[in-house]
Amino acid sequence: MLELMTQRLVLRPLRLSDSVAVFEYRSNPDVSRFQVWEPQDVQEVRSFIAGLLDVEPDMTGTWYQLAITLRETGELVGDCGRHFPTERQGQAEVGITLAPAHQGKGYATEALERVLEYLFGDLDKHRVYATVDPRNAPSIALLERVGMRREGHLRESVWVRGEWADDVIYAMLEEEWMSHRPSE
Repeated sequence: MLELMTQRLVLRPLRLSDSVAVFEYRSNPDVSRFQVWEPQDVQEVRSFIAGLLDVEPDMTGTWYQLAITLRETGELVGDCGRHFPTERQGQAEVGITLAPAHQGKGYATEALERVLEYLFGDLDKHRVYATVDPRNAPSIALLERVGMRREGHLRESVWVRGEWADDVIYAMLEEEWMSHRPSE
C-alpha cells in the first residue's frame, strides 16, 4: 500500500470512510470553482473511491488520488491526484485539492513536494506537469513555490461549468527538481 510521509502529513490511498469528508470539500463552490469534478452527492464520491480500490497506484493510463491526512490526528485535509498518461512515457500529471479550513497552512506545498520527490525519485519520472485555470491564483502560486515553471497558456481549451475556460500548463523536469527540492 502506497503511503508517503512528511513532517506533518501522511498521504495514503483514499478509503470509503473518507467519502463524506471528500464530498464536503469537493462540493464546496469555492473549492470546485476551477475543477472539472464537482460531485453531486456522497454516493458519487463513494463510487469514485470504490473504483480506485482495484487500481494499482502507479499504473500507466490512470488517475490515482491520495488522501492528505494530518500525521498527528489522521484528519483528512485534502487529496492529491497523480496521472500517468499512456501516450507520455516518463511523465506524470499532478493535481491537489484542500479543504478550505486547511488552506494557507503550507499543507499543499508539503504534500506536493513529497509527491514530486516520489515521482522523480522512486518512480524515476523525467517530467511532471500540472494544468490550472489562470484565474486560480493560489494554485499558480503553489506550483511556482514548488519550482514548477509556466510552459504554456491554452485559450478556451477546457469545458467547465457550462463555459470554455483557459488552461495554463506548469511543469518541471527531473533535473530542475534536483536543483530545487527542499533539503532533507
